[in-house]
Amino acid sequence: MSLGYYDQSYPPSLFAPPPVVVPATGATAGTPGTFTPAGSTTPATGGDVASLTAEPQTAWTTGQWVQAANGDQRWWNGVAWVVGKAL
Repeated sequence: MSLGYYDQSYPPSLFAPPPVVVPATGATAGTPGTFTPAGSTTPATGGDVASLTAEPQTAWTTGQWVQAANGDQRWWNGVAWVVGKAL
């Protein structure tokens, strides 16, 4: 069997469905913490973290934080997101 002119001439990725992008909706405390749901996209900047729901919603303990894609770090003080790692 011979291959036609177009057989295997396009990369498989051309016909693959685009990847599913799931934005983060929350952040769980840790060193570093993680974004939820599992497999979600990391927020681009620390400012983007401000729209997320913190878990736990009480103040995070010393040293806990999450990191945005650009390297910005934020922690939850029980009321608002704060720059850096928990004190």
